Amino acid sequence: MLRYDNAIEFRRRPWQRRIEVYSPKIQRRLTLFSRDAHDAWLLLEADPEVRTFCERPAYVAGEAGRLIDFWVDRGRHANFWILGSADPEAGSWPSTLHGISVRVLHRADMIAAEMRVKNWSRIVPYLISFKRDTNRRLQQEIFARVEKPHRLEHLEAAFQPIDVSVVRASLYSSSLG
Repeated sequence: MLRYDNAIEFRRRPWQRRIEVYSPKIQRRLTLFSRDAHDAWLLLEADPEVRTFCERPAYVAGEAGRLIDFWVDRGRHANFWILGSADPEAGSWPSTLHGISVRVLHRADMIAAEMRVKNWSRIVPYLISFKRDTNRRLQQEIFARVEKPHRLEHLEAAFQPIDVSVVRASLYSSSLG
């Protein structure tokens, strides 16, 4: 299977955003150029089946033009993600590019995932900032307590005097596996 590890260099147009993020899943910095790309990245971070991914892995055709938005590796199979427009009929894409299946994420797909994106936009900073502060013993203690549903504030209070940020980071990282 073809593997993509590095993004294609891209010259940002003056009207495009530049969003710098750090991915806990692939352990490197990414540069994204749209809100939709940012939201798609959060969906990749949230999906436990995704092993690795790469932003802007290749051009659709040739060495210029439209870039593929993400290459996604799910273990036994990989696919390309292309962020589509609001109109599902606009810009029909082939089912495969460079021998890899294509998944088009339309605006409706992104709207449907809005709550997951919002949740993960709050989780990822804890996974990055407090990674070195989490420990296995604390994760095991938290996991033992959450066999039944708990409110986050009650869980944080149960582990006083430990900083709530460390408790949250341990909770979130233990839920990833």
